[in-house]
Amino acid sequence: MDWKSLAGYTNKSIEKSCAVIEKDEKNIPGAVAIKYFPMAIERAEGSLVWDADGNRYIDFLTSAAVYNAGHCHPSVVEAVRDQVGKLQNYTVVYFYNDRQVRLAELLASTTPGDFPKKAAFGFSGSDGVDAAIRAARSYTGRKKILSFKESYHGMTTASLSVTGIISEEVKRSVCLDPNVIFAEYPDPYRNSWGIDGYADPEALTKAAMDPIRELLEKNHGDVAAVLIEPAQGDGGMIFPPEDFMRQLREMTAREGIVFIDEEVQTGMGRSGKWWAIQHFGIDPDLIVSAKALGGGMPISAVVGRADILDAVPVPLLAYTHTGHSVNCASAEAMLKVVRDEKLAEEAEKKGKLLADWFKDKAVRYPFIGDIRQKGLLMGVEIVSDKGSKTPDKSMALKISWAAWERGLILITFGKSGNVLRIAPPLNIPEDLLQEALEILNASLEDAASGRVSDDILPYLKGW
Repeated sequence: MDWKSLAGYTNKSIEKSCAVIEKDEKNIPGAVAIKYFPMAIERAEGSLVWDADGNRYIDFLTSAAVYNAGHCHPSVVEAVRDQVGKLQNYTVVYFYNDRQVRLAELLASTTPGDFPKKAAFGFSGSDGVDAAIRAARSYTGRKKILSFKESYHGMTTASLSVTGIISEEVKRSVCLDPNVIFAEYPDPYRNSWGIDGYADPEALTKAAMDPIRELLEKNHGDVAAVLIEPAQGDGGMIFPPEDFMRQLREMTAREGIVFIDEEVQTGMGRSGKWWAIQHFGIDPDLIVSAKALGGGMPISAVVGRADILDAVPVPLLAYTHTGHSVNCASAEAMLKVVRDEKLAEEAEKKGKLLADWFKDKAVRYPFIGDIRQKGLLMGVEIVSDKGSKTPDKSMALKISWAAWERGLILITFGKSGNVLRIAPPLNIPEDLLQEALEILNASLEDAASGRVSDDILPYLKGW
């Protein structure tokens, strides 16, 4: 794509970024990316990011919900520097290292459930999901995994097989697993049953649970695990009715099915609690964490029931760099920052402020269709008509573009690519949060008044 032609649609200097983009497109496969704006990130600190041209941005994406404590948090940076100067890593497949032990102990103390726990480590949410599936199948001796339509669980072959947002055509060609079955996630705003789940959560819960019971009956005795996001992230930040999650947990416990809580995007304080599953008052068997866990370093964890993780045959949870010393040091520092700086409480307070702000704006802008939020897990659905709830991806992209032009990183996601993804650092300072709201206010007006040209839409891939 000729990104340089975008110079005609913005007053920003983007020449240096476009030079990087030109080389990127020459050397990097397109499948790596879902690009939005012509910006090459050069440095970041706290809640701010600068591109190669020196343009400054407030970060409402945090590298896809990675920097819950902001970029380059001093405690995380210090931990990484200290560890990399002593020992980068030595494989724990053959020997021992206290770094992964310390991290496992700390993680176990944050997770719900009064039972013996262990933790296994990898490098991304994708391999964390893989490991959890491996553990469930090893423990139960069963093969099938129940996942949900419009879910997102990763890009390795196994995690892609349980991802519901990828087309069936793609799955058939590259990641077909005949042992995955899908159910509909109970979206209170828009679902196939035509139920208003906000007004009648009981009816939505029943409508969602009935086909799940039928699926389990049809596959009786062969379902190893239910894999679920407590808020369906890339589906558009969808929160199910509380009773749905409780009934699902009761069913898995009765049937001896492993309940896997996939918290790659939702954990580490972002929801206003350590783990989003805690909003439902249930204890999962396994929790998968990544993204924010490493404070910017690549690490994943599967933490939960020791008997389930111990069922995996040796060495099927081993990688050469499992429990990588530097990554574990960074993650340990990050966990302490979340705990000591009370970032879950910060997320709860700031998330309510943002949700109230958008509710107020929804009176003025009828394209704001739904506002979904727990803590700073947040999605704002953009529609062309509130009655029909018709998704309006173009308007959502225009709002994002206007925000980028004014200095705010804001992108879209969701089943139809029409949901604004609100994910600032949990510790974003009040002055920057207010500045971001001023930018958002102007961006909504820019898009609503037609000041954002349709001509920019082909440049914004998005979900």
